[in-house]
Amino acid sequence: MNARIFFGFALFVLLLPVFVFAQEVKSRVWTDTNRILIGDHLLLHIQVEATPPTEVIFPEFKDSLGKFEIVRVNPLDTQKFDNKIQFNKKVVLIAFDTGNLVIPSLNILYLKKNTNQFASILTDSINIFVKGIEIDTTKDIKDIKGIIEIPYTFWDYLPYILIVIGIVAVAYLVYFFLKRRKKISGVEEPKVPPHIEALEALKKLDMEKLWQKGYVKDFHVQLTEIIRRYIERQFEIPALEMISEEILQSLEQKNIADSSLLTKLHRSFEISDLVKFAKFVPLPDENAFCLKTAFEFVESTMPKETETSQVEKDKGAE
Repeated sequence: MNARIFFGFALFVLLLPVFVFAQEVKSRVWTDTNRILIGDHLLLHIQVEATPPTEVIFPEFKDSLGKFEIVRVNPLDTQKFDNKIQFNKKVVLIAFDTGNLVIPSLNILYLKKNTNQFASILTDSINIFVKGIEIDTTKDIKDIKGIIEIPYTFWDYLPYILIVIGIVAVAYLVYFFLKRRKKISGVEEPKVPPHIEALEALKKLDMEKLWQKGYVKDFHVQLTEIIRRYIERQFEIPALEMISEEILQSLEQKNIADSSLLTKLHRSFEISDLVKFAKFVPLPDENAFCLKTAFEFVESTMPKETETSQVEKDKGAE
């Protein structure tokens, strides 16, 4: 007798958390209707109410629920009120069988975080009657009706009209901007011969004495920019978009300068590239060499007529 009392007491102690949790967690399921037509959507509501701190784990909804197929599972909606947490889940179902179908019970797990104990609660099942489509077999099968043409209205054409207006407006703005920019650039950038532009830029760079003041990288960036622009304008080689090796290959192919001068230019480009990309610090003689090579290259490759007239002009001035 004492053993039975002890066993009953132990069973009561073991089941006590379950009874307590069952009172703290409640579930409810329902649908918008209990009668649907075959192929219609049916919205299933699942609601769990618990006291915090509680984490609810809903079952994983895959492809079907009983004889119903799952169309969509909406995200979990959580609400708090009166020291309660309400978890709401909505599942859209569809059935292609007729008759009395059952949405089976759902086993919902939950975790009481204050005790780290899992428990579960079982929802009720729901009976749904799915009605089929009635077909009158006494009547003849009718042909498929033809396509009904709906007349177009102004509102149907309006999106296309707006698109055309937008394209025309953008095209006009682009044309106006390019035309205005061309006028401004025509005023601000007179057509100076490439060799004169390069020599003046080199003289200005020499007077600024950038590398003497410690701005070695700025000096080499400007120097290579001047030479590349001169090559692009004078010989129609896209030097601003090419690497140093490609520029030298193009100059060799066009036989623009002798090999000794191209060797010097190659060394000048090499020093400048090391400064710009490898943080190389050249010696003062190497900086002077690069500038001198630039002057020599421009003066050796500029048009001969311009060179002769410039010499005669210097003699007349003397």
